[in-house]
Amino acid sequence: MRHLEDSLQKTIIKYWDLKYPKWKKRLVHAPNGGKRNAIEAAKFKQMGVRAGFPDLILLIPNKFYPFCGIELKIKTGRQSESQKAYQKEFESIGAKYVVVRSLDEFIKVVNEYLKDI
Repeated sequence: MRHLEDSLQKTIIKYWDLKYPKWKKRLVHAPNGGKRNAIEAAKFKQMGVRAGFPDLILLIPNKFYPFCGIELKIKTGRQSESQKAYQKEFESIGAKYVVVRSLDEFIKVVNEYLKDI
């Protein structure tokens, strides 16, 4: 099912880059997922890769939030415990955190978020 989330993420990034070219660098993915050999996985862990970190970070503050974490899930996907922990962490510092399941939902979330900048 991961490939479906990857496809959703690619579609969202393509949309963002076309719709908001001046803010292209403000929607960022931290490459936490994927298969790695044990040596590479250990290296990435030492470098700060953390399980559960959201798929995308929107680095645009608005009147209410300093930034927004966006976790992507397909229709039937569920957050892991580490993802739920990151949601609590983000919310504890006043950041917005959302789970998005489609391009349409992403557009709705972003439009709502950006109206308050």
